[in-house]
Formats: sequence, structure tokens, C-alpha cells
Amino acid sequence: MRKLVSMKTICKALFFALVLYTAYIMTLRYVVQPPVTFALIPSCRPKSYELVLATTNYRVENEKQQIKKTHRPKAIGITNSSNTRYYVKHSGQSVNAGSYFSVIIEARDINNSHFRKGGDFWYATIRNKVVGLNVAGKITDFDNGTYEATFFAAQSGEYDVEITLVHPSKTTDFIENVLWPMEDRVVWNGNFTSNDNKTYEIKKCKLKVHADYKNACVYSFPLALGTTELVCDKPNEKVFTCDSLTSLKSKNTYIERHFSYLFSDNSALFQKSVTYVRILNGPLKINITETSENIVYHLPECKADLPATISDGFWMKNSWTSLRCKSKQWSMAEIRQCVKGKQLYFFGDSTTRQWNGGLLDLLGLQKSNMTKYPNPKKTYHSSDVVNLTFHFHPFTLGVSNSPYRIGRWEYEIMDNLDTRICNYIIMISPWAHYTQWVKERYIERLYLLRQTVLRLRKRCPNTVFVIKTPKPRNHDTGTSLLYAGDKLIYDIRSFFLDVFKDIGIHIIDVWDMNLAHPSKSKIHMPMRIIYQELYLFLSHVCKVE
Repeated sequence: MRKLVSMKTICKALFFALVLYTAYIMTLRYVVQPPVTFALIPSCRPKSYELVLATTNYRVENEKQQIKKTHRPKAIGITNSSNTRYYVKHSGQSVNAGSYFSVIIEARDINNSHFRKGGDFWYATIRNKVVGLNVAGKITDFDNGTYEATFFAAQSGEYDVEITLVHPSKTTDFIENVLWPMEDRVVWNGNFTSNDNKTYEIKKCKLKVHADYKNACVYSFPLALGTTELVCDKPNEKVFTCDSLTSLKSKNTYIERHFSYLFSDNSALFQKSVTYVRILNGPLKINITETSENIVYHLPECKADLPATISDGFWMKNSWTSLRCKSKQWSMAEIRQCVKGKQLYFFGDSTTRQWNGGLLDLLGLQKSNMTKYPNPKKTYHSSDVVNLTFHFHPFTLGVSNSPYRIGRWEYEIMDNLDTRICNYIIMISPWAHYTQWVKERYIERLYLLRQTVLRLRKRCPNTVFVIKTPKPRNHDTGTSLLYAGDKLIYDIRSFFLDVFKDIGIHIIDVWDMNLAHPSKSKIHMPMRIIYQELYLFLSHVCKVE
């Protein structure tokens, strides 16, 4: 008679089978085939991991994060700045002045294993402090944890090499998948004022997609915003109408609190060890050797739709040399000759207002009594030297009240320009106030702006259109990384380049120019940099002799 197998024996067998299956699963390195659901029981739990595999989620205890699965399994871990290394490509060869050279970056994790996922956000520069020469490197992401930074070796000498991890890929994923789609990242207090100006009421205002909103005041600008509308809670109907909205003030305290919670919950993604941290595992200096040949730049004229280049240019002290096209340093007499008889319109934010003031400086007109400042959102100068008007866009962010509709959408001006003249130079650059918008709504705004440009071009074919890109501003601490960080701004630059390509628009890309300069990146850069941006602008819109 056969003996019955005891329940204890059966449990042991099942236990060891479970252990073997666990080992097999761990060797797959997180490749999960849904709909398997499996969890390690506490007695079998490894010291460093608690693995929970389910149809849509897994959790890694040592990182304390819940990560939503996508169609492609993601590597568990994060780029480790202490282990990440870089080296000069073809290091056995000398780097000659006038040539290009590359630095290869290998992202590594905490275990010093080569990270096999792209998406890290890098800055790369070389600097010769003796002669004041500074260059930014162009980054190529091979999407496998390897990156290449390419530099132009403009002059011989010893250079400091600075490779900076701005954000690891997990942070850029968070920015793309969580921040950009997030609603209510920009909120205003709307001030409704009675007709006798004695009574007012404050109501919350937000940007929302067009819908049939109840008990709300809705403000639509379809030629500027498309389906996006400003929606305010309706004030007391016995005293106010929706036309009573007089000013907007961004709710900075509300936004700061909102982002503080978000930052606290995701602080590991923005800690100092992985945010704006310089990589030290690599050659901190490189020697560029003299060449016996003269360096000659064969560059095209500055024109619309220029192709991308290996390097945008370099700084020699406070003078920028473009490697995209033939730019020059302009004298006041040359600038006056260029803009004579032209009508210039600058549309944008406070960085565009710097251009407005800078151009008046270069023309010797900043203190002219012909320069008028009718309100904080508009400046104009009209004289026999130049006709220049600056308009700030509406719905701005800031610490003070801004009168509602004091700014102007681009179409409101461009659609009403006199077609009998058609001697216009139009520069457009709306970016600094849009990092808190939902991405799709901002892109819709850019495409509508593109249509505004094309409408004016149809009416005035000789109009010159210029787009100025964003630049780094180096918000490197706390919640500012979430609402105005450089990765968000760099994404906006990418939107600009994509939306306005191949339609005859001059693109003034100032990103690498500002990144390369030794001044700390901030929203309003020193005027010596602004003047160099304007020289590049003038090289596009004026004839270079």
C-alpha cells in the first residue's frame, strides 16, 4: 500500500519550485509578459528588491517609485553621476585648431553598469579662460546610454571640458509624461470691477479646452489659441458681467504649493546628485594644437531655412562668431542704413523687450524723446531713423496685476497691417510664459501663429519673418525645475524648429550661444550677449557687405 505524501512535503516542494521560478524571473531583468501576476513572499525577498510584477505596474523598493509601464519595458535604475564617464573619441589622435572633435559619454548606473537607455539631458562646453574662448557641444543621443558631444576647436590652447548631467532619463520621462500633460499648472486671479470702480470681486481663472461651461465667464481667441479658452468662475451677476474683467494676476502661491507637493513626491528625480551635476570621470582638460594652415570659414549667407550645423559658433571674449552663416559685427551707421524706411515689429515676452531696448541702444535712440512707453506691454519708436514697435503677448505670468487685454496677440496686429507699405520686418518669440501650459495647447498656439505669418506673407510677400528661439535659464533648485526648468524650455525650442521650418522664416537659434557664454544662464542675460544676438539678427535681415 503506497504511503500518502504529507502536506509538509508538498509545501516544501512548492516552496523550492517557487524559489527556482523566482530566480528565473530575476534573470529576465524585468522583462514582464502580461498578464502574469507574481510576488515574492516575504521569506524569499532579496535584500535590495521587492519585485511585484503585474499587468501594468512594477515596483522597485530601493528606488521607492511606482512607474507606469509602457509598450517598451524600462530599465530599473537611474544614471549615476559618480560612475558615468566620458572620453575623447579617437583619443590617440591630436585635436587640431579648425577641426571638430567629439567626446563620448557613457551613462552608468549605481552598480557601474552601462545604462542601456537614452533620454538623459546633457550640457557640454569647452572653455579657454586665458583667451576667453567658449564653445558649446552638440549632443547626439544614440538611445542606448551612449551620447556624443561634438565641438569645434576654434583655436589652439588648453581648454576645460565640462560635461554636465542636467537631468537623467527618468526625470525627462517624468517631464514628458507627467508635467507637460498636467492641467492647472497656470492659474490667475481675475479681478472683476464694477462700473463705478467701487466694488470688485476676485475669481479663479484657468486655461481650458473649449466646452459648454456653466456658471463661468469664457474668453475665446480662436485665431491665437484655437480650442484653448480662458475660463473664469462667474462673479456676482447682480453687480458684475463677464465684461467686467479688468486684470489678471497669476496665483503664484497656489502654483508654488501645487508644485511643492509634486516636487516632494518626486524629489529623487531632482536631487542634486542627478541635477546639473558635472561629470568628473573623464579628461577635465584637452589640448588643442596649432595648425600650420589658416582657418577659413566657408559659410552661406544668413538666410531663411538654414540647415542644421555641427556647431552653431563660438565666443571669443564677448564677440560671437557664427558657424551657421556669414554674420558680422555691425556699426551704428550700418544698422541705421539697414533699417531706414523699414517698419519693425517685435512680438514676444521680456526677453524680446531686451531685443527692443538693445536695438534702440545700437541705434543711439534708447533715450530719445521719440521712444514711447504707453504701457508696460508696449514700446514704440517712430522717427526718420527707424519705426520699431514691441508688443508683449497677453496672459502673462508675474507678481503684479496685469490689465486684462493690455497685451496683443500677434494676429491682432499682423492681420491689420497696411498692405500698401509692405516694408515689414517681423520678429516673433513667445516662450518664457508657456512652460506651464499643456504641451498640445501651446503647440496649437504655435501652429496658429504660423498661419498668421502665412496670411501676412500672402498679402505682403516681401515681409521678412524672424523667429528667435528660447535659451537656457538654469532654474536648478526646488519647484522652479518643475514649472520653468531648462528641459521644458529646450522642448519649446524644438517646437519652434519643427513648426516654423521650411516656410521661408529666418530662425535665430540662440540656445547654444547663451549656453556657451561663461555668464550664468538666467532669463535676462547681460546686454553684451543681447547685442551679439542682434548682430546675428541684422546679418539675416540686412545685406552683409
